[in-house]
Amino acid sequence: MSQPREFEHGPEDDRDQLVRYLLGLLPSDRAERLDEAAITDDDIAARLRVVENDLVDAYVRGDLTGETLERFESHYLLSPRRRRMVTFARGFVRAVDGAAPASASEPESQVASSTRPADADPHVAAAPRERSAGRGRFSPMLLALAAVLVAACGVLIVQAARLRTGLEAARSQTAALEQRTRSLEQQLADQKASKDAAVKELERARTASAAPVGAAKTAASGVEMLPAALVLLPQTRAIGPIPTLTLPAHTERVPIELRLESNDFVQYEGGLKDPATSQVIWRSGWLFATWAPSRRLVRLAVPANLLKPQHYSLDLSGRDASGHVEVVGSYAFQVAPQ
Repeated sequence: MSQPREFEHGPEDDRDQLVRYLLGLLPSDRAERLDEAAITDDDIAARLRVVENDLVDAYVRGDLTGETLERFESHYLLSPRRRRMVTFARGFVRAVDGAAPASASEPESQVASSTRPADADPHVAAAPRERSAGRGRFSPMLLALAAVLVAACGVLIVQAARLRTGLEAARSQTAALEQRTRSLEQQLADQKASKDAAVKELERARTASAAPVGAAKTAASGVEMLPAALVLLPQTRAIGPIPTLTLPAHTERVPIELRLESNDFVQYEGGLKDPATSQVIWRSGWLFATWAPSRRLVRLAVPANLLKPQHYSLDLSGRDASGHVEVVGSYAFQVAPQ
């Protein structure tokens, strides 16, 4: 591709124009045309890179002065990419300068006069020295460049490992939070259902409290009847009367209060067990304890259609804040025939 006519100058004019372009000293219209030329013309893009590298090296080595230095710092260094170039060049130059020998070698003329025969061809003897000098100039530069590249790769690998570890930890935390949220939502749903059932049974009991719900049996027979809720105490080794429940007709749920000796758990769950089969036939879901005057209790609402005339036991389990579950106590009662 042919380059624009305005950039067809001699090497010095072209270099000066590119330097002025990098320092922002060209008029805007010429700068725009050079922007386009740097994209469409590979030759101009290559020359621009060479001039830019030389300009950065001169700045790093402290060779810029006057207006050029001022424009370099006020205009060129505004770009983050260019600042990274300067930082890399500064490290590279420092590495190259550090790799240079601390003291100069003997002058080539002295070495040549002491080792070359009198009739030796000076051009033949100078060739190995020039090749050795070339290797001496470029080997430290290549070693320094390799060291910089290896260090940069090491930093990138470490950063990638840290990011990967952080991402895995964040995913684990997110999964744990989601699981905890689902558990709490299920607990709230169970609690709401139990509360609604208890409220309905309480309203039904209050409505029916005007009429007798069953004759109370005497204490000598060891029978206890409650009009609203059956109150159960934890079983102990002492032998005593077992509370008896007589189900009124058309009863859907039976309210039961389980007294607590202590409130050491966040939530409680009741399980109705049939002693004849030792099978749990109903669970209440997780509930919160209720504070009544001078006592603590858990209110349940057992479906009446599960109860038949026989003995039953209610096993109460508690769950602490960490999710650990253990049995709190067992409560016994019996259902009397109607």
